[in-house]
Amino acid sequence: MMCEHCRNIQTWRKFDAPNDYLACIAYIQQLVEKNEFAFIAEESTCPLERIKTEDGWADEIMVHMIRCKHCGQPFTCVVNTYRGSGHFKKGKG
Repeated sequence: MMCEHCRNIQTWRKFDAPNDYLACIAYIQQLVEKNEFAFIAEESTCPLERIKTEDGWADEIMVHMIRCKHCGQPFTCVVNTYRGSGHFKKGKG
């Protein structure tokens, strides 16, 4: 059940390139900064601003979860940096 605040959220069925993932992270950061969505640290594997290190990606598999502050709908971003796949979609997981 989505509300008017999260009904039109852009999702990614599949990341085709690292730039897709980076664009998604920037988009998620904007949603959180606008204070419409909350970043759920306890359900995420690393903060949005720490996805890269001096050596490359922060981890092989990263999960970032946000929740609509109005209706509670969760959205999950998952990326596998080793295999080069991932998505951002409604729901958990």
